[in-house]
Amino acid sequence: MLEVLPKSEECDRSLTCRQSRSEISGQDIPEYTSKSCIPNVIAKDRAVKNHVTPWLSTAEGSDDFRAPLDALNPRTFEATVSEDLVVPDTVADPMPEVAEYEEGEMEEEELQELSQALHVIVEDSFLVEDLAVSLRGVFDERFQDPRKTTPERFLWDYWHIPNQYTLVRTQAQVYFPGDLYDQLEDALISYGETYLGCRAITPVWMSYYIDGCSQELHCDNPHGPFAFVLSLTDWENRKFLGGETMILKPGILDYWGSVYQPHQGLEQKDIVRLVKPHFNRLTVFDPRFPHGVRRVSGTHDPMKARLVLHGWFTEPSPFFTGALTAEEASDVLNTGLESLYEDLASLPQATGTLSVRLNVSGENGAVTEVRWLADTLIPIPGSGLTQEAVRAGIQHTIQEVMLQLTFPTPSAVGGGDTLITLPVVFE
Repeated sequence: MLEVLPKSEECDRSLTCRQSRSEISGQDIPEYTSKSCIPNVIAKDRAVKNHVTPWLSTAEGSDDFRAPLDALNPRTFEATVSEDLVVPDTVADPMPEVAEYEEGEMEEEELQELSQALHVIVEDSFLVEDLAVSLRGVFDERFQDPRKTTPERFLWDYWHIPNQYTLVRTQAQVYFPGDLYDQLEDALISYGETYLGCRAITPVWMSYYIDGCSQELHCDNPHGPFAFVLSLTDWENRKFLGGETMILKPGILDYWGSVYQPHQGLEQKDIVRLVKPHFNRLTVFDPRFPHGVRRVSGTHDPMKARLVLHGWFTEPSPFFTGALTAEEASDVLNTGLESLYEDLASLPQATGTLSVRLNVSGENGAVTEVRWLADTLIPIPGSGLTQEAVRAGIQHTIQEVMLQLTFPTPSAVGGGDTLITLPVVFE
C-alpha cells in the first residue's frame, strides 16, 4: 500500500507553476508534495529498497552538458556541446532484439547504460537576446547615477552569514517590471517542463557580488531536485577576479574508490568544476553536490559586479503535449507505474531523478519511443555491483515497462501523437 504525505500549504505558496500550459485535472490525479516541497511517498506492507516517487495516480572545458532535444514549446534552446563530451543516442529501440542461445548455453550479457548521468547542464544564449538585454538594462539604469535616489535602489538585502554566505540580493519579481518578469518566468518554467520534468520554480532571486562576496560550499537539495543560475554578468568585460560557480566533482564524493592515486596529487581543477557566468548562460545543476561561488575581488561597483538570477526547479510531475489528455492517459499510466515500482523495489538502492519522454502513437496508442532527459541517478554503495550496472538495471527496467504500455486512441479531432514527460524520483 502506498501512503502519500499530505500537501503542504506553506510549500505551495512558495512555488510558481503554470498548470495552464497542459492542465492536469481530474480527481484521479492528485498532487504529491512533502513538507520539504519535494514530493515523497512511503511504501508499506512490503520490503522496499528503492523509495520511488509516483507523480501520477489515475564551466568551461569540463562542464557536463545535456544536448537539447526537440522543444515542446515555441522557443528553441541553443547551446554548445563541450568538445570532450560525447552525448550518447538516448532513444530506446521500441523492439529490442532478444539474444538467442544454443540449448543449455544461457549466458548473461552485461546491460549497458541508456543515459549518462549529468549533474551539471550548461545552456548558453538561454533567453531571447532582447529579453536578456532588457533585464540587464533595468539593473544598469537604476545604478547608473549613484547620486540619484529612487525607491528601487532600496530593495536590496545585504546577506551575510559568517564563513558561509556574503552577497547582496533581492526578489526578481519585485525588482523587474511585470512584463519582463513574466517573460523570464515563462522561459524558466518552459525549460523545466520540457527538459527536467519539473512544473514549477521557487521565487527567483537576483544577487550581485562585489569585492569580498562569496558562497562557501554547501548543499541545498531540500529546495528542489535541480538548482539554476542564470547570469546577467558582463563576463567578457569584468573588472574582478573570481565569481565562478564551483561544484564538487562526482569522483570526490567517492574519493578513495575513484579518484585517489598514491603517486598522483590533485589541484583545484581536479576537485571542483568551475562554471563561468557568461552573459545569458543558464547553469542547471544537482544541488545535492556541494557547491558555492568563488570569492569576488577587485570591484565595489554594482554595475561591474557578478550579477545572477538563481533559484530551484521544483514539483516533478507528468507533463502532456499532444492529442491525449491526462484524464485519458491516467489509467494506463497508473497501471504501468504500479508494475514499475514493484520491479524497481527489488533492485539495488539509488537516489536521484530520471526523467523520460514517451512518444505515444496516435494511431494505435503504443509507446514508440522512450527518450531520456534529465539524469541525476546515483547508486547507493553497498550492493556489491558497479555503479554502471545498477544504473543500467534501473534504466532498462523503466524502458521495458514503458514500451509495453498501450494507451487509448485520443478523442481529439485529428488525433496525432502524444508526448508524455515523466520524472521518476528515487529517494
